[in-house]
Amino acid sequence: MYGCPGCGGMMTFDIPTQSLKCERCDRTQSIEEADRREARQAEHSFSVDLLTCPTCGAEIRAMNTAAAAFCSYCGSSVMLEKQEDLLDPPEQIVPFQVTREQCFEKYRSMLKRSLCADHRLKKDVKPESFRGIYVPYYTYRGDIVGGAKLKGTQTKGDTTYYYDTVVNLNHHFEGILHDASREMPDYLSEKISRVDRKAFRPFSPAYLSGYYADVPDTHEEAYIPYAKAEVVRNGLSDVIGALEDGCHYDTQDAQKSLLKVADASYTGQTMLPVWFMSMRSGKRVLYAVQNGVTGEMTADIPLDIPRFGLVALVLAIPLFFLLNAFLTLRPEVVLVMAMLLAVGAQLAVNHYRGKIHRKEHENRGEDGEFDYTAYLRELRQRTQQKKNQGSRLNQILSVAVGGVGIAAAIMGLSMLAEVDNVKLFGLGGLGLTAIMAFLLLWRRGSQARLPAGSWAALIAMAAGTFLLIANPFHSDDMPVYLATFACMAAVLWESVDLLLMHNRECSNAMPQFETHQGGEDRA
Repeated sequence: MYGCPGCGGMMTFDIPTQSLKCERCDRTQSIEEADRREARQAEHSFSVDLLTCPTCGAEIRAMNTAAAAFCSYCGSSVMLEKQEDLLDPPEQIVPFQVTREQCFEKYRSMLKRSLCADHRLKKDVKPESFRGIYVPYYTYRGDIVGGAKLKGTQTKGDTTYYYDTVVNLNHHFEGILHDASREMPDYLSEKISRVDRKAFRPFSPAYLSGYYADVPDTHEEAYIPYAKAEVVRNGLSDVIGALEDGCHYDTQDAQKSLLKVADASYTGQTMLPVWFMSMRSGKRVLYAVQNGVTGEMTADIPLDIPRFGLVALVLAIPLFFLLNAFLTLRPEVVLVMAMLLAVGAQLAVNHYRGKIHRKEHENRGEDGEFDYTAYLRELRQRTQQKKNQGSRLNQILSVAVGGVGIAAAIMGLSMLAEVDNVKLFGLGGLGLTAIMAFLLLWRRGSQARLPAGSWAALIAMAAGTFLLIANPFHSDDMPVYLATFACMAAVLWESVDLLLMHNRECSNAMPQFETHQGGEDRA
């Protein structure tokens, strides 16, 4: 504990001044002066409070803080068990640069951009919900010397050209980081681990005063494959950037071959600052994590399903009157369009089924080992997609494409309204039903469990197809309208399933660190 030399109160690390500050009299003291006065040696172990969550078993260390009343990792509102412990210091540390208030404002701005964000996030998350935690990281150096063949494509006008380009790598990288705490999910730490090397400082216990700290509890050799994958990725990125030939290169095969000749070694430990928030959501937990230096933040933001439904209804009402004013559709046309909507909804459901499966199985190969190359590639693709979606030009293009799509749909419906051959609609319904059955059965083992709404849609489509082809009621419109209603009800069911799958994909399983092994938090 660092005591104030003026009043004897508790001194904690103050982010704006980058020094220790007394909570009672506001006196400040430099890190170096405080260490000299307390005769603290950074290279020796020092005493801290060990706080253990009785719910999930997560452990966190603290200096100059009161016992925590909630767990940062499982969101349980329980008083953590407190006992004394020793902390072995790392070689370096990166002090906090972003305050708790700045972190909370960043989080609020993220919520404002999501119109249908879960209302509990805005109501229940407060500034004090974010906890300052120093996360331990292992550092690595790596080398890559070798050649590989890249497959490139370039489109000029209506012609696409294909190239095979041989590149040679001779690169050395320092400061590759990977978190060393099993409490911190790796997919989160990967997103917030980018820190300028100039921000590193020699370790002092004073930086931890008033904050929390995890300790390394995984073996440093476990992340050598990750370091090799980073070496290969960075080396290929440098080489492709230097080509400047306008080609798009597929590096998947090159990365696999170069991983065999890449080399990496462990170089030491450091601590990075993180603002961490967790909130229970049923049997799952939501996280928000911010880099305490750069301010980069990632957050789980599920949708508020009733609010989303209300927004969709508000948008659907004017669309309904618009279509009703300009179109008069045959019952068979409406039924086929309902089937088409069901197929579109199923495509979206399959997309999220695949995302959930990949998240829960963590890109594991056939041998059960973690495929870091695939994981990093997918993670960066998602990050780049989010950046593209956030650009103003892309938003304008999305609106324009949506407008063109609606206009094309109206024109297509107008053309279908002129068709007077029921058999053609029957063939269309049969084709859509076959596509639906294929989507339900295709790649079942590589995707999450199929929701019940999908089967309901298939049954409704099969019934509608039977009415169109067999015509058992002799062209009576009422059975066709009933089949259409059943298809639309199934589409709504699929939509709810889709929203539930989205919320599952952007949340996490409750951690159980007492039984969990390794550095990942499984979903």
